[in-house]
Amino acid sequence: MNDKDIIKDFYKNEKNSEKLISEALSRLDSGEPAAYIIGEWYFWRYTFKLNKSCLIPRPDTEIIVEKAISEIPKNSVFADLCTGSGCIALSILGERPDLRAVAYDISEEALEAAKENAKAIGVSDRIEFTCCDLLKESSLGGRLFGAIVSNPPYIRTDVISDYPDLSYEPHIALDGGEDGLVFYRHFVSKFSKNLAESAPFIFEIGFDQASEIEDLAKSCGFECKITKDYGGNDRAALLKIK
Repeated sequence: MNDKDIIKDFYKNEKNSEKLISEALSRLDSGEPAAYIIGEWYFWRYTFKLNKSCLIPRPDTEIIVEKAISEIPKNSVFADLCTGSGCIALSILGERPDLRAVAYDISEEALEAAKENAKAIGVSDRIEFTCCDLLKESSLGGRLFGAIVSNPPYIRTDVISDYPDLSYEPHIALDGGEDGLVFYRHFVSKFSKNLAESAPFIFEIGFDQASEIEDLAKSCGFECKITKDYGGNDRAALLKIK
């Protein structure tokens, strides 16, 4: 189903549906993503509510959910950094009823969507939400986690404008700094102490960042395994202490 069909299907049973569809299609034609127009998008096996402070979930990110489901130890608590709509953490919790999570984001608006999604999926009792600027944090409250998962901002500042399809998405959720590695560098250097014994970092990475992430991991005493996404691009980085 293409974006126009998705919009038509979404509004078909609404009052004044023809008017709503016409207005929505005009917004789509102007370049606004369908996900923001209808305020929700499909990911994993759920439909996630979105607002414009949330990145739109994409199929490539599902590989992070797959890795986390298989790697996070039983009966543990994991952290999801830069959670946005909560699509990663909540999808994991939906598959692993033994787990609990703490989700962090700088945006209160994004966390409101994540909280709504947690209720819809039925996992609100197993997740906490914390609003903070993670780049200003050094210990995640001193907590220990069975894994730290993140899809952080990782696009280099100077090339964000090269992706016009991202122009409607929150800049703060895209900008990974001059080299695209600001968040990874901070997380690995500062939050390693928040990992329980043998617990991993599980990161989404850019398609061209594998070697840099491997070098960062090695410099901090981690082994790094890269997994490709469904399109054949490097996408998931699993870091574990050697």
